[in-house]
Amino acid sequence: DADESMKVHIYENAFSSSACELLHELAVDHNQRTNDGSSIFTRPPLNTRPLTPIEHAIDSALTEMDDDSQTVEYWSRDEYMNIDVHADIDETMLEDGGPVRCPQMGHVLYLQVKEGIKGPTCVFPKEKIGWGLNDDIENSHLYNDKELIVVPCVEGRILRFPGNAMHSVPSPPHRWLLSQKEQRLLKEQENTCEDFEESDDWMDDEDGDWYGDEDDDSEVERSVLLFNTWSDDEMPPIGVNGDYATGALPEGIELSEEDAKAYLKSEEARILIEWEEDYGKNGGILRCNPISQWNEIDIEVVDEDSVTKDTEINVSLMGNQNRRLYPDKYVQLWGGDNVVKNALEEELRASLVHLTRKTE
Repeated sequence: DADESMKVHIYENAFSSSACELLHELAVDHNQRTNDGSSIFTRPPLNTRPLTPIEHAIDSALTEMDDDSQTVEYWSRDEYMNIDVHADIDETMLEDGGPVRCPQMGHVLYLQVKEGIKGPTCVFPKEKIGWGLNDDIENSHLYNDKELIVVPCVEGRILRFPGNAMHSVPSPPHRWLLSQKEQRLLKEQENTCEDFEESDDWMDDEDGDWYGDEDDDSEVERSVLLFNTWSDDEMPPIGVNGDYATGALPEGIELSEEDAKAYLKSEEARILIEWEEDYGKNGGILRCNPISQWNEIDIEVVDEDSVTKDTEINVSLMGNQNRRLYPDKYVQLWGGDNVVKNALEEELRASLVHLTRKTE
């Protein structure tokens, strides 16, 4: 079998700074329009509705990577928040009692990164679908090698990895070096802050007018556009709709067939003119750079022959047992203290770190 880590690719200079800035603004709009949700689209030539500017940008990158998958799901985040280790799945299928189903390939496009923010994406390429499903049962008495690929967030960079690989964004970067108790306390603090922010979103001023507390000038910490390709041989993820900005009917709106056609036709004509004026034909100014200008960076294998793996690494998994396919919330691994810490706080270089787990 091919080395699993070779299926993880990192490309520099995939998108220009100007394209990243515009895509960030569009991603924020999309996020608000979908209430932090994801959208789905079919790539040309099989699409039955026009692509949005974001979708044209994604399509251009997949084309340059010779990926001919037709079905693409995408969403975004513009804050640096902790994301526990997980595999992307069809969430609704699992909630309905179905099997855990994953996309073909996952991608992270880094749009904006605040100076000083590390915010790496961490991929466990051998942990597929759920944690420990690929462990060597026959040799479980030995130390199990766990490969960890740490990818710093850099504007214009694309990370591409197998869609069933477990991955994470630890925040702060050294989060896994905390004890399980320390992590639980940190999680409680984060939840308290979230509750406070939600309750403080809107405040009543002296005149009784409502106003938001959002600071439009606040600096973005870590803005990413995430997109997955799904197998053409399977149904797309359940409950994920097209972006209604394209003329897809907003969820919950019901019209007669004749009225729906008229609505879609008028919306399509209006929005296409607007998009072409702002972003060029087929989102031309948002397209990725030609792949000849991309630079695939090496994943540097950390030399650990002389490193004693005596530091506890507590990796937190996302969701309940049905989601993570593992009995415990935390996985206890061991690694070299400085090796792991340096990899998680690196600003540019991607690292492959070997961790170990001793089973009883």
